[in-house]
Amino acid sequence: MITDRYSLRENNEQHVLATLIENTSISRAQISKLTGLNKATVSDIANKLIEKQFIHEIGSGESTTSGGRKPILLQLNKQAGLTLNIDLGYDYVSYLVTYLNGEVVKKETRSIQVDKVNCIDLIQTIYREQCKEASEVPYGIISLSVAIHGIVSDNRIVFTPYYDLDEIDLYNALSQKIEIPIYIENEANLSALAEKTFSTTVANLVSISVHSGVGAGIIVNNELYHGRDGRSGEIGHTILYPHGKNCPCGNQGCLEQYSSQKAILSSFQELKKNDQLTLEDLITSYTSDDDIATQLIKDFATYLSIGINNVIASYGPEKVYVHSTLVNEIPELLSFITQNIVSSFSSSIPVEISLLAENAILLGGAALNIQQFFHLSSLYLGTSPTAAESN
Repeated sequence: MITDRYSLRENNEQHVLATLIENTSISRAQISKLTGLNKATVSDIANKLIEKQFIHEIGSGESTTSGGRKPILLQLNKQAGLTLNIDLGYDYVSYLVTYLNGEVVKKETRSIQVDKVNCIDLIQTIYREQCKEASEVPYGIISLSVAIHGIVSDNRIVFTPYYDLDEIDLYNALSQKIEIPIYIENEANLSALAEKTFSTTVANLVSISVHSGVGAGIIVNNELYHGRDGRSGEIGHTILYPHGKNCPCGNQGCLEQYSSQKAILSSFQELKKNDQLTLEDLITSYTSDDDIATQLIKDFATYLSIGINNVIASYGPEKVYVHSTLVNEIPELLSFITQNIVSSFSSSIPVEISLLAENAILLGGAALNIQQFFHLSSLYLGTSPTAAESN
């Protein structure tokens, strides 16, 4: 019975906190009405949350039509703590610092070849730098998220096709050096979590990330779906061409060997006989009506539409988001992609360019950190945050 009472109090506190987070400002009476908890319980929980500095009172609201005292409004204390979120690409490292409402405080990206030798020092250096700036915040840096471009299961890196981070126990190595909670997660999963937290209230969605590979983060009934050993959403390793190009996963003809940004850039460099060309060069050539770039981009969109069609048919999402620099920079590609999704299973499902753009992975890490810090099963923070500072 003691455990049951404790669980009930804990659940009530989480319910109140979630309601408060989802509303910019709200009174105790409004919380009571929305949660179904009596006013005394809500008031007691609110006072405890104020003591913990999770929330604060921000002044009076409007009185009811019958008059009486104006209610005191409550609000999440966004500056009670900071989240630190790191994205480890194979050729870059990015980090993002946010407040507890997801508002971006700082962002930086550094070009560097990431591997098992330097990644721990890279993360530790970023953490130490940000700890100095977080010293005045009540809870400091609440936790650290690390995005991996590969398969991750329970903080364990299972497979990384384009760098060697699957050869080390990154979680335990970091835990010995960093004393805050650490969450290691697949980058596409984090992008999906970002969309669920900042972009939409639908219960089922798929977020497709097109970077060095092609992956999908899947939200089912408001929860991130991992599958066995974190292997869900590896759509880049579905077969597009039987007996096609070799893939690091061991298959041949995988989707990401034809439709990832890494693959299309490699083809562009090879056809142009210049291995120094960049994705920006490809985009510039496309906008200048270069025949090679135009055909490569068209093929990219065609292959991606096949992948999206297969994902919709498999998971039945209410919405699909696309995260891709190419699609962001050439938005007309979205129309081409959707025109190629003609199946009766898929054609009615909205496919959208993510408004979170290049921040999606890192904001997903922030969402994960905030959700775990407040012990919430799900989280909705509303409109997409924008960066207050970028370096």
